[in-house]
Amino acid sequence: MDVTSTSTSTDLIISLPVKADVATFTDQASFETLYEKIVKKVGEHVPDVSTKTGRDAIASLAYKVARTKTTLDAQGKSLTEEWRKNTAKVNATRNLITERLDALQKQVRKPLTDWEAAEEARVAKHQSNLDRLLSYITLPVKPSEELRAILTEVSAIIIDDAWDKFRDRAEIAKADAVAALNRLIETAEKQEADARELEQLRAEREARLAAEEAKRAEEARIEAERQAEERRKEEAARIEKEAREQAELEAQARIEAAEREAREANERAERAAAAERQRIANEQAAEIAEQQRREADIEHRRTVNNTVVSSLVACADISTDQAKKIVAHMVSGLIPNVTFTY
Repeated sequence: MDVTSTSTSTDLIISLPVKADVATFTDQASFETLYEKIVKKVGEHVPDVSTKTGRDAIASLAYKVARTKTTLDAQGKSLTEEWRKNTAKVNATRNLITERLDALQKQVRKPLTDWEAAEEARVAKHQSNLDRLLSYITLPVKPSEELRAILTEVSAIIIDDAWDKFRDRAEIAKADAVAALNRLIETAEKQEADARELEQLRAEREARLAAEEAKRAEEARIEAERQAEERRKEEAARIEKEAREQAELEAQARIEAAEREAREANERAERAAAAERQRIANEQAAEIAEQQRREADIEHRRTVNNTVVSSLVACADISTDQAKKIVAHMVSGLIPNVTFTY
């Protein structure tokens, strides 16, 4: 970055080099020295705010400090950009060095690497074959036919110098495998013989149980038929008895119904006769009561009339016959505006 225009003393607090000084930005002591120069330059100024000239001088000094700050920051930024570009170039070169030298290393070592891989494969093959022989020693019990096939396969394996340093171990492993397989075959054959015998015993037992079960089933069938016949007879007897009892009950019910109807008819007739007698008695009682009421009314009227007659005779100085005629006219309503009540 071109900083020529900002390196004069007219707008900076101190003079700065046109090109950034790397030590200023990387060495603390160098920066402190530069900073002390700036502070010393500022300390030479005596601020005076009482005049416009003094105030302008303060503003100018502050501006120079600010311009010095931005100039130094721009120089530092230019260094950062340059270093960033150089870092990218260095990293690209490092990657290229690593890529090409790794390839060259592999190229130089390839014959040894190929030999090591072949040797590792050869050893792994021998180890795999040895492990296979050793696996036969710990086989679980299998069918004897399958074990004899494995024994034939193991017996056919040739142990010679091709096994290299594994030959001794391979010979021991083969011998142990053959011995183990023979033991397994013996065990398997015994188990198979025991299984055949057990299967025969099981089949005989199942046949015997089946025969016994068939016999029990036949006996159960006969017993079931006998019980069913007994239940059928019992049911028929029960139905016949119930029918007979039902017929007797129905006959008894009809007799009782007829008797009940006769009783009810007699009771109805008796109730009707009693009602008729009661009606007649009620009518007679009503007639007697009415007769007594009429007689009482007549007697009451006679008493009232006699009282009125006596009162008229006493107050009007008339005869009894005259008083009776007056009362008779009053009772008959022959005298206007006069009502006679009892």
